[in-house]
Amino acid sequence: MKVVVYLDILLVTNFIAGYFLLRAAGRLAGASCPALRALAGAGVAAASTLILLAPALPAPLGFCYKLASAALVTLAAFGWHGPRPFLRAGAWFFALNLGLAGLALLGLQRGGMNGVRVHNLTVYVDLSPVTLVLSVLAVYLAVRLVLLVFGPPAGQEPWQLELRLAGHTVRMQAYYDTGFFLRDPVGGRQTLLISWPGVEHQLPGEVNDFLRGYFSGESPLPPRGVKLHLVPCTGALGTAVLPGLNVDEARLTGPEHALSIRNVTAVFTAEPLQDGQFQALFGREFLMDETERRSSTCT
Repeated sequence: MKVVVYLDILLVTNFIAGYFLLRAAGRLAGASCPALRALAGAGVAAASTLILLAPALPAPLGFCYKLASAALVTLAAFGWHGPRPFLRAGAWFFALNLGLAGLALLGLQRGGMNGVRVHNLTVYVDLSPVTLVLSVLAVYLAVRLVLLVFGPPAGQEPWQLELRLAGHTVRMQAYYDTGFFLRDPVGGRQTLLISWPGVEHQLPGEVNDFLRGYFSGESPLPPRGVKLHLVPCTGALGTAVLPGLNVDEARLTGPEHALSIRNVTAVFTAEPLQDGQFQALFGREFLMDETERRSSTCT
């Protein structure tokens, strides 16, 4: 039986489906997926369905195309913030697509399995656009209901960080990461990992000039009056030596906490942190050491 594919309906319905599934995947993965990025990902997802109109491809090539298109959709919607966030968001998007396919099959069982076409590992189902859009909305609303009942993925504690660097005050959002163990190897000073792109607009010009030169592969001198510490850091993308600058004072304000810490090294990275939602990271030892200091002072 010949199946007629209406190109406009194919693109529009897959665009709508991609948008809502990407927004739902972002909520489940705890990843940032703003509306504009979701629209971009939905556009890539809709365009990828045009493989239905291409000549038949060998199975290995078709499989590679599906992997590549899925990666492009995830990248367009969520950006690149390391392999684990990327794979987590992509896995949720894939799982929600399977859920949508299950709903579509339920709809087909009532009206018969006619109008199904499989070509280049892509399935075309002759469902009405209204039925398909309602199925997508059902998946999205089911995700919202689950999050409403059980709560969203483990959230990040909101901390406000304020520090004095080279005579300037810099304010940013910080994230308490229990797996953060970055330390200054020379003086053993407390460290904060700060995303340079996230605070660049607040830093004095001489600090930005130094960081720009350092991350460009040059060997610039640190700003006058600021001591430089080279701090090795191991992360998901490998090992790097990051520049650390002495901070006069750092103040952390969070849930039922207000801490003031001296002798801190601000370690800068050229990468965004936590999908760009935070500009700084600190660890458990940071709070533990401060608590011990305050306890010893009281006694």
